[in-house]
Amino acid sequence: METNYLAEDFFDGLNPAQEAAVKCLEGPMLVIAGAGSGKTRVLTMRIANLICNGIRPGNILALTFTNKAAEEMKERIAQIVGQDMAHQLWMGTFHSVFARILRREAPLLSLRSDYTIYDSDDSEGLIKVIVKNMKLDDKKYTPKTVHNFISEAKNELITPQ
Repeated sequence: METNYLAEDFFDGLNPAQEAAVKCLEGPMLVIAGAGSGKTRVLTMRIANLICNGIRPGNILALTFTNKAAEEMKERIAQIVGQDMAHQLWMGTFHSVFARILRREAPLLSLRSDYTIYDSDDSEGLIKVIVKNMKLDDKKYTPKTVHNFISEAKNELITPQ
């Protein structure tokens, strides 16, 4: 792989623990550290180092808490390994990565890949409309009550049928 970085560039300015994380080429790794401690740099350099050592980007999963962090890391990695390689990474928030997986595998679940994911506000609004359309007592069937009932049913694997 062609890169503007030399192998030693991956380790410039890292402390021994950070360098060990970047050098590790086998198995999963969890990096936990406080704000401003260099997590993004360590993860960026580790991922770039993995790719430069022959690991396919599509085999790398990097989860972050914010879209901003994921985009920043992907941009930094793209500067090292190129946009095409960086684009193949499984990188993002827990929600975005798993939504991507579900969309890709939707046919295996008998779903269309263009399904909509509702957040709690969407769900509450829909439940209110359904309760009204079914002419149910909206004091008894509050969105929270109905949502809890649905969640319990899903947890017990009870289908709508």
